[in-house]
Amino acid sequence: MSLIFPFDPDIRRASTIPSRLYIDPVYLELERERVFAHTWQLVGRSEQVSETGSFFTAEIGNDSIVVLRDGESLRGFYNVCLHRAGPVAHGCGKRQSLQCKYHGWTHSLKGELLRAPEMEGVERFTPADMRLRSVAVATWGPLVFVNLDGAAPALEDMLGDIPGRVAPFGCASMRYVMRKEYELACNWKVYVDNYLEGYHIPIVHPSLHKEIDYDSYRVEPLRYSSIQHAPLRPVVGGSTDRNYDPSKADIPEAVYGWIFPNIMLNIYMGQMQTNVVLPVAHDRTIVAFDWFASNPPADPATDPDWSRLVAFSDEIQDEDVEICETVQRNLKSRVYDRGRYSAARERGVHHFHSLLHEFLT
Repeated sequence: MSLIFPFDPDIRRASTIPSRLYIDPVYLELERERVFAHTWQLVGRSEQVSETGSFFTAEIGNDSIVVLRDGESLRGFYNVCLHRAGPVAHGCGKRQSLQCKYHGWTHSLKGELLRAPEMEGVERFTPADMRLRSVAVATWGPLVFVNLDGAAPALEDMLGDIPGRVAPFGCASMRYVMRKEYELACNWKVYVDNYLEGYHIPIVHPSLHKEIDYDSYRVEPLRYSSIQHAPLRPVVGGSTDRNYDPSKADIPEAVYGWIFPNIMLNIYMGQMQTNVVLPVAHDRTIVAFDWFASNPPADPATDPDWSRLVAFSDEIQDEDVEICETVQRNLKSRVYDRGRYSAARERGVHHFHSLLHEFLT
C-alpha cells in the first residue's frame, strides 16, 4: 500500500483524504515524525516557568521534553540524559540543576554537564559532548510552545494573523483558571476535521445553533492556521435561556483560531479555551482544555456564571465526542473511502488536509 495519496488544491474538485489515514496505525507514526516533530506544539503556561529554576515536562509524540526558566531565558531540552537515556526531570517543580533519575548525572540550567559520578578513567570522555540537546521555545501571551525542528518557521509565522485578530479580546493578558481533559475513541484528525467547520452545528449542536448567527459564520484559512468567525445572535425579547448574551460581551462574536496541526483557541465572552488534540493511538485521542479569563472567578466551582459557561462547553463537547466516535467506526466501512467537501462550509477542513498532504508527502 502506498503511503502517498493525491490531493486537489481546488476544493470544488477535491475529494477528502482516504479513510486509511484515520484507521491504519502506520500513519500515526508517520505523522509523529513528519508533522508533530516539525510544528509548534502548545506544551504549557508562562506562569509555570516564571521564576529561575522552575520547570515542567511534556510529551511531543515519542519525545519527552523539559521547559525551564534560567534567569531571563526560557529554555527547552529533550528530557533525555545522553548517558543511558534516563530522564533529567519529572513532572514540574523548581530546581537549580537537572539531575538524571537513573545514575545521577547532573546538568546546569543551560544544559551543560556538571557532574558524572564514577566516570574517572573513561577514555575519550568529553563532558561537553554530553550536554542536553536543546529544542526551540517561544511564547504568546500566557502560552508556551516548543518546536523540535530547528529549521521550522517561527511561531509568529505559524500563528499568522491570529494574535492581531484576537487582540481586542485581551487574550495575551488572560489568566489561567482550570483544565479538563476528554478521551475519545477516534483518530486525532477526526476531531480536528470536526472542529474546523460549522457545517455540523445545526444538526449536532442545536443549543449552540441558537447562540450563533449560522448564516454569517465564515472560515478564513491562513498559511498555517485558520480563523472561524461566529457572530453571536442578539437576545430578543429579554430571553433568559441564552448561554451567550452578546450584551454582556465587549465583542459580540465567538472566534475560533486553529494552528496546524492540533492547537485550537476558542475565544468569546471574556474567556479563552485552548484545546490541544493529543493522539494516544491511531484510534484514541485526548483533548486537553485549558481555560483562561480576563476576570477569573474567585472559585470556578461555585461561581454561577462560570459554571454555566463550563456546563455549556461540556454539553457541546459531549455532542462532539459522540459524533466523532461514530465517524471513526464508520471510516472502517467497506463502502467508504473518500468523500467530497462543501465549498461553502468546509474550507477549513480542506485547508487542514492540504497541509497534511504537504507535510506527509
